[in-house]
Amino acid sequence: MVDAGFGLVPLGTPGTPAPFTLHVPGSDIHQLSSLVKSAVVGVPSYYNTHNATDGPDHAFGASRDWFAQAAHVWANDFDWREHEKYWNTFPQFTINVTAPSDGQVFDLHFAALFSQNPDAVPIILSHGWPSSWLDFIPIFELLAEKYTPETLPYHIITPSIPDYGLSTRNQLTETELNFSKAAEALNELMKALGFNAYIAQGGDVGSGITAAIGAEHDECKAVHFNNFLLTDTERAGVAELPVTPQEKASLAAGAEFAYSGTGYMLEQGTKPGAISLVLMSGPMALLGWIGSMYAEATNTPLDVILQQVSWYWYTKSYGRALWAYRSAWEAILRDVPDKLPSPLQITNKPIGYSFFPDEPLAVAKSWLEHWFPENLVFHRAHEKGGHFAAFEVPEAFLGDVEDFVAAVKTKISF
Repeated sequence: MVDAGFGLVPLGTPGTPAPFTLHVPGSDIHQLSSLVKSAVVGVPSYYNTHNATDGPDHAFGASRDWFAQAAHVWANDFDWREHEKYWNTFPQFTINVTAPSDGQVFDLHFAALFSQNPDAVPIILSHGWPSSWLDFIPIFELLAEKYTPETLPYHIITPSIPDYGLSTRNQLTETELNFSKAAEALNELMKALGFNAYIAQGGDVGSGITAAIGAEHDECKAVHFNNFLLTDTERAGVAELPVTPQEKASLAAGAEFAYSGTGYMLEQGTKPGAISLVLMSGPMALLGWIGSMYAEATNTPLDVILQQVSWYWYTKSYGRALWAYRSAWEAILRDVPDKLPSPLQITNKPIGYSFFPDEPLAVAKSWLEHWFPENLVFHRAHEKGGHFAAFEVPEAFLGDVEDFVAAVKTKISF
């Protein structure tokens, strides 16, 4: 059981975070089980009976056998209530914040470990797609084991990033979200919690949000990344710099991913309305789309995949979570500038980077030293870990964040 003291909001907090307990209605759980049990699994074909385990030329997605087995487990053995009960042992909250630029109101969900240490450093961790704040549960576990509320050196904030999961906004159907607006909302979240000086960390969609936070908001004093969202032009500028053998292998795998693994990005970026309606028409469709990506590209256990897919289904958030791809696909796939906030714009704040070898969006240390000759304060290369590093290798991920904070504290007062 997590110490209840981690849920004590610091005194003097200007905002009004409300404690939150997750509870999906029983009717929704029954509906999902019924839909999965009654779903039709497509007949065998060449494509759905082969997958990446047969070799790189067969990377067609998850196989029919995997799909059928995952559906059987989902409908008969997966226990949402057990997971829900466990997640609720970690402090969760909701809060309304208003974006100063246009008055848009964001209703944000977040989990947090608050410290009673007056010198604690606030840190916001931003997740990506198709994951959620659940990626950071292992980080919460490690911190709760290592520290007490009195000794925790940090305030850890892990939001459902805007329009994902339980976070939404009042102009949801009238205005399209983008990275800068999402960053503005999360900066307002940190200010509402009384944190006018904080560190931001992010990967995947969270990497783009963190780049925008770091470039556009003075309250953010330092940034840490575990991957970069970049255009081809940005990468071309460092193409001739030396890389290590480990980096070379990761960059080659990333190039292959860009060539053969980004079809989902094109679809979500160009036809988000169509694909969202298709996938939210039934949980099996969502399993086939999101589950396949996990099954093909990671060693994520099936139970964890079902947690993430269930989260998107129960929160009904898949359709509104595609805004990042509307912004990113042109920048990443067609090298269109000004569509994506660049981390290269952050020239006056400490930057840290963690290299994980199975990361398709990795960058080399020599590139970082070229881009950030004055403000790169932390870099570490790991022997294992990939795109979902906080979940895959939480000890390494947390160690990097803690060491980055230690380096930053010598330069910035919180």
